[in-house]
Amino acid sequence: MTRNDDGRPRLGREEQAFVERLGTHYAPTPRTPAERVAFDEALSARVERPRRGRLLVATAAAAAAAALFWFVAVPSSGPPGNGAAGAVAARWETELFLSSDLSAAAARDEGAMLPEEYQAIALAFLDG
Repeated sequence: MTRNDDGRPRLGREEQAFVERLGTHYAPTPRTPAERVAFDEALSARVERPRRGRLLVATAAAAAAAALFWFVAVPSSGPPGNGAAGAVAARWETELFLSSDLSAAAARDEGAMLPEEYQAIALAFLDG
């Protein structure tokens, strides 16, 4: 297939006839000069109309970004409570969730449910 100077492929006779039929079938109806002027005025009025939507979208996006930054980057004050009560709650949570005694007890309990082969692997690699 050969190409035109602009890089498009050359059309065969049947393809060229099809393109011409499409052009005649979908060609717009001719407009009077008054219709063209009215269309051009309506188009230019629409293009020059102020865009309030852009400002609203930009403001909403900035507010969402600020809220996301606030919730992610600003450290929280910890668990609910004031002063000593908050500190006691934080220590209690740390002891509960990070206690090695509880972790070892949980490992022993789960170890009984494992088959013998897996229990041997747990003993060898997990110090359980």
